[in-house]
Amino acid sequence: MSPEQPLMANRAKQKLKADEPIFGVNIFEALTPSIVKIAANAGSDMLMVDAEHAINDDGRLSLFLTLVRDNGMAPVVTVIAPERALVSRVLDAGAMGIILSHAETPEQMGDLVRWVKYAPEGERGLAMGANAGYDSSDVAHYCREANNATLILPKIESPLGVKNAGAMMDVEGIDGAVFGPGDLSAKMGHPGQWEHPEVLAAINSVVDAAIARGLAVEPPVMPANRTEYERYIARGARIFGSTRQTEYDLYRDSLNRVSAVYH
Repeated sequence: MSPEQPLMANRAKQKLKADEPIFGVNIFEALTPSIVKIAANAGSDMLMVDAEHAINDDGRLSLFLTLVRDNGMAPVVTVIAPERALVSRVLDAGAMGIILSHAETPEQMGDLVRWVKYAPEGERGLAMGANAGYDSSDVAHYCREANNATLILPKIESPLGVKNAGAMMDVEGIDGAVFGPGDLSAKMGHPGQWEHPEVLAAINSVVDAAIARGLAVEPPVMPANRTEYERYIARGARIFGSTRQTEYDLYRDSLNRVSAVYH
């Protein structure tokens, strides 16, 4: 293995480092080859697997993560806690990034970095399996590469998370922030009202904090057209796509459009 042939090339993080926007797709249960191929054909950079709200067996998840990697995208898994059993094992199975749901404190983000990064930046245990393409020819180079390539994002979905967003993003190794507007709106007393002025004001404060730090962030609302997209790009947002939807939403919306023709 040579530096010209990396064991771990994370296209999503490479584009973010180059200040380019990325497109992500969020998946709950549909860990299938068809989803991977369709997402790749659509130009996706990142395929997010939600391990908070859906349960998938380990073997199926591991195969899916490898398939995503083999199709040129970065598999990123959302976990419920910054714990070794939830973080390091998923990375060893092939994930190229971790999103922490309900992130609220810098201490949580410090723990997350601890289990994502190899020494000396962290304490992740070493295994040269799916995460390294089963290539153990240059362990030291792989560890440096993995530390640089793995994406780490807090998911802001509570008033406390909003309050501490800046401190969380100041933790060394954090790449930006994404949002859970469903939970945030509910906790702010506006369940289901993702675009309530108070909810948008809270999200916008995090967007501003991320941009001020030169970090990646979603826009407050996903753009509905090219004009909105370009406006968010000019502002500094860099994470776009179906990151706040599920395959349920996409299938439901598509089926309803078809059904509307006949009803």
